Amino acid sequence: MKKVAAALVGLMLIPVLVGGAASGSGSSLSIDASAVQDIPEDYGRLYVQAAARFGFEWQLLAAVGKVECDHGRGDCYRPNSAGAMGPMQFMPDTWMAYRTSSGEPPYDVYDARDAIFAAAAKLSADGIAKRPRAALFSYNHSQVYVDEVITWAVRYGWFSGDAQTLATAVLTNDNIELDAAARSDLEAGLVDQRVLAALLHLAMDHRLGSVGPFVTGHSVYVDGTTRVSNHAVGRAVDISIVDGAA
Repeated sequence: MKKVAAALVGLMLIPVLVGGAASGSGSSLSIDASAVQDIPEDYGRLYVQAAARFGFEWQLLAAVGKVECDHGRGDCYRPNSAGAMGPMQFMPDTWMAYRTSSGEPPYDVYDARDAIFAAAAKLSADGIAKRPRAALFSYNHSQVYVDEVITWAVRYGWFSGDAQTLATAVLTNDNIELDAAARSDLEAGLVDQRVLAALLHLAMDHRLGSVGPFVTGHSVYVDGTTRVSNHAVGRAVDISIVDGAA
């Protein structure tokens, strides 16, 4: 693992209570180390620096870079059919508005530093620290795009300050089939974000069927005990089918 990737992994190990629903205990799920290792060292450094300068989490910026041009590895060094350019896929007018954000002229939309700092400036101006979904939609007018970016950000270890951001991503994810009670729990804001992050992480590689419930329908106590169940406080979920198998 490259040094920057190793440092990022060390910073982002976040426990997620996903297991032990029957016993009332929890197990932990770390971020996706392989996804972080896939970020090129120079891009990882720039994501961290730019996001810090503009006051939001680097994982969101890295997720935009991943979805837009696979951290500079995609076909992004010539305008695409819509006219978007560079590793962060700027349209010409938007680039002109934010191109000086790196503070290091001359400015080039195909330069990773200039593009990443410009993207961070735009996302910050659009309020990503408080309204991540709205800011991402402003960057690319597609809810599918927004959900994909948020899922990658979660994979890099991000948790939202807006409780409904991850809930909405779970509700709209095509790989997560929720039962009616689970959908109601999400809409009511009853589910711990760490559980939602785990579901989004799993749904990157698997189809999850008959998911739920989270809270509704479960006893407050673990069966046969006086211990409060993780389900009762929104920290557990039942998943009955994975990739079509019970």
